[in-house]
Amino acid sequence: MTLLIAVADSSADGELVASAVNLAKAAGWDARAVHVREPGGPESGSAYAEDLEIVDLEGDASAELARLVGKADVDAIALGLRTTQAPGMGHVTEALLERPTAPLLLVRPGMRPLTTLRRLVVPLEGSPSASTAMRHADDALCARGREIVMLHVATKSTPGERGSFPAPRIVDQEHYEWTDWQEEFCMRFSQCPEGGRHRVCVRVGEPVSTIVKEALEDGAELIVLSWKGSFAEGHGAVVKALLDTAPCPLLIVPAG
Repeated sequence: MTLLIAVADSSADGELVASAVNLAKAAGWDARAVHVREPGGPESGSAYAEDLEIVDLEGDASAELARLVGKADVDAIALGLRTTQAPGMGHVTEALLERPTAPLLLVRPGMRPLTTLRRLVVPLEGSPSASTAMRHADDALCARGREIVMLHVATKSTPGERGSFPAPRIVDQEHYEWTDWQEEFCMRFSQCPEGGRHRVCVRVGEPVSTIVKEALEDGAELIVLSWKGSFAEGHGAVVKALLDTAPCPLLIVPAG
């Protein structure tokens, strides 16, 4: 498997390349860099990717990256987000999220760097489609000495998808003891055979701020999220908000 790192010859490349290379090491993937330039533009001169094989291409960045994902040896793409002074995902990231074909590692300048991956947070609402993130985390990142925090944020709304397993509606306090539910939740959504530690964490509140708080307090180096591929009609609000507020890199996994 290969993680393709999209460099842009900018100062933000350093944080992106470092986190992406360390994720690739943790997952046992190969890492390669790609630079897509405007027709007639200069070839890549990114000092941060000197130790990587660099593919230099001309054309539309989102189209070229999507084309590379179609090749058998490219399984994920790493992209840099905008700075906190100019928040937002950028047109390339938005285009790839609107047509998701592979997991995207998104790194914003100033995030906690992904170094040695010890702990990752996987928010799960209890629906089968959202559990795609958990399956990917188990397949690629479950390992001894590593903890996967399965975070369920209980809200007033519940997923309507068939086969969902949300928190009991009668529960509205974080201190409620729900051991049986936690054990069932873990068995339904985690199938890792590699010996990594799994912990179900249940919180009550607003999803985005709760995810951010949990990642900060747990010292997580990665947040793994499922993504259905649409910002239309208010969809994807959690993903969009986390692009600007997540304290560590995000791995966005296409649902289904």
